[in-house]
Amino acid sequence: MPTAAYRRAAFKALHEKGRAFLMPNPFDIGTARILDGMRFDAMATSSAGYAWTRGVRDAEGLIGRDQALSHAAEIIGATTLPVNGDLENGFGDSPEEVAETVRGAIETGLAGCSIEDYTTDPAHPYYDLDLAVDRIKAAVEAKNSLAPDFVLTARSEGPVKSDRDLEETIKRLSAFAEAGADCVYAPELKERNHIVQIVANVDKPLNILGGRKNFHLTRKELGDLGVARVSIGPGLARIAFKAFTDAAEDMKDGGSFGCFDRAEAPAGTEVDFESFMKARL
Repeated sequence: MPTAAYRRAAFKALHEKGRAFLMPNPFDIGTARILDGMRFDAMATSSAGYAWTRGVRDAEGLIGRDQALSHAAEIIGATTLPVNGDLENGFGDSPEEVAETVRGAIETGLAGCSIEDYTTDPAHPYYDLDLAVDRIKAAVEAKNSLAPDFVLTARSEGPVKSDRDLEETIKRLSAFAEAGADCVYAPELKERNHIVQIVANVDKPLNILGGRKNFHLTRKELGDLGVARVSIGPGLARIAFKAFTDAAEDMKDGGSFGCFDRAEAPAGTEVDFESFMKARL
């Protein structure tokens, strides 16, 4: 297995403007082995994907720091690739709690992590900008003291639908970049012209969420726009859970078992996921 230092260096080197490297998100050891075997450049945990495997909803505070880092350790152990951690809001409101999470991420062996400005409080969903920036500053100080090449991604979770939304997103991402974040990310960002404005106004590598419905920009198009990284978030997990639910519904309501025909395909037409699983020597 490559060392944590090697993985950090490799991950950081991927973040070139316009490269648009693809970072899919497994949700357990098996899916991590599949993505490792398919030779992606890197992968990332998914807070939602992992939460669903635990039978809980995402972003409601039902998964704690220790659980998230333990899950990250399992993913790291299942792959030779650099792994980025989806660590939600850092599992605490205060800058000190965020710093503790980043230190834990580095000690676990993650090559990078993301920190959101979402509070999990529906009445006040986003941290005030001053506090959001202080949280990123604390994260930067923590990672610089242990592993300066650890890639810290700062996320702006607000909507990006109107010009006003876009202005607020640029303001937040710019402030996070100035605070020392290595990469910026606004999950709600999807329109071509909005992406162009973010790239032009925020001087840090930009992550775009590709794993969602009705998103049809290609990796080449995103790279041409200056995007550095494309993540999938819970997209693969959502597909997997939806296929499971659809098949169960077919059995329950239809009384037939043709749904299992979808589990097999003619030889040579699909990747055999079992080929990536560990077997007896």
